[in-house]
Amino acid sequence: MDFRRLLREERQRALQRKSQGDETAAPTENEESASNDEKAAEAELSNEPLTGWRIRPQLDLTQFRVDGIRSVYYVPEWLTQEEEDAILGRVYGAPATMWVSLKRRRLQMYGGQVKAPFSPEPLPLWLTQIASGLVDAGVFVEATRPNHALINEYGVGEGIMPHEDGPAYHPMVAIISTGADARVTFAPHRKWTAETPDVPDTALTEVSFMVRRRSLLLFTEDAYTEYLHSIDGVELGKRVSLTIRHVHVAPSA
Repeated sequence: MDFRRLLREERQRALQRKSQGDETAAPTENEESASNDEKAAEAELSNEPLTGWRIRPQLDLTQFRVDGIRSVYYVPEWLTQEEEDAILGRVYGAPATMWVSLKRRRLQMYGGQVKAPFSPEPLPLWLTQIASGLVDAGVFVEATRPNHALINEYGVGEGIMPHEDGPAYHPMVAIISTGADARVTFAPHRKWTAETPDVPDTALTEVSFMVRRRSLLLFTEDAYTEYLHSIDGVELGKRVSLTIRHVHVAPSA
């Protein structure tokens, strides 16, 4: 996947749209004006819909249940190649200031800081399209429409340690994988194994499987509240994942 090419093409399209909408604009004559045009193109990209995005039919999740663990579902090829390219174009078309570098990954966050009280911010149009697709597919209902997205980029050897998402979110997580494959692991909380000694061992087994590019991974209920999940180091390429969730919003006083 040539990320630089995708970014260059998306910027060129945005610049072309900008120039077509303002034919009287003077041509750029120096690096400063070129930089301003590029920033304008980046801003316009976030407000442009994804090209080739399809209307999603209802998913029958029973067909996609992962063996060995309750409430985890894996949908291969949920995206087309065109949709994957369009998403990556938006991700890498974002201003550099949107990226936050962490120890083994870097990320972009959309929808607002997850803290109490949560003040939601509008998602870019392209992420709103994806959120609507998940509602259309029956993954989320309208009352818990996704309002938050984390975009994680993992290079070779990069991943994320076992963690839980916590009570700030509605207990349904949708993860869209692009760019490269990775291995995800669900491991039961130690507190669960200690507090439920009568539960059969088969219910407490660690489960690990590959999540391929263009796939959709869903987990909810027990998998959300009783398990930790992690991503092993990427072996080849660069993986970009979109974690789509609904953050609880306190009712207005």
